Amino acid sequence: MNSHDLNKVAMGVLMALLFVLGLNNLSEVIFHQDPMAANAYPIDVASVASASSANVVVDAGPTIAEAMQTASIDKGISVFKKCAACHTPESGGKNKIGPNLYNVVGKDVATTGDFKYSNAMLAVEGGWTYEFLNTYLTKPKDAIPKNKMVFAGLKKASDRASVILYLRSLSDAPIDLPTVEIAEVEEIIAN
Repeated sequence: MNSHDLNKVAMGVLMALLFVLGLNNLSEVIFHQDPMAANAYPIDVASVASASSANVVVDAGPTIAEAMQTASIDKGISVFKKCAACHTPESGGKNKIGPNLYNVVGKDVATTGDFKYSNAMLAVEGGWTYEFLNTYLTKPKDAIPKNKMVFAGLKKASDRASVILYLRSLSDAPIDLPTVEIAEVEEIIAN
């Protein structure tokens, strides 16, 4: 191999590198992205916060007692993944952005001792009944105005019922399931 051939190879490598660098710079110009102001991991706040209560369509559906007749803990576990970014479900679990939810069904609102609740949550009297959980999970901001939860809510009654059934299972002594009157059951079967 003589020096002329060596110069050709070196020039070829140099031209290939310049071509790659040129393409990289051109792609930066065409597909320019400004850096994010804040890291959004692990919570997808943009999609949750952008949905105002005015533009969220909710399927009120059947009563919670009716919906729980066909609810599934497995489906509840799947839907709960939306909640897991902010809440832990296990006994003795740590609080995250939201409180630990073990033994929440039937418990008084805002009573997890080591969690700092908003004034709106502290002002709520009563407990997390099936009906109140259903209302809250439909649209948290409507159920307890000025609470800190940014989640837009669960639109489907079946999703809410399954999450509530799953939360009920996270207890040492689960409270009784709500009952459906016989006339309501016959109407559900007829539909």
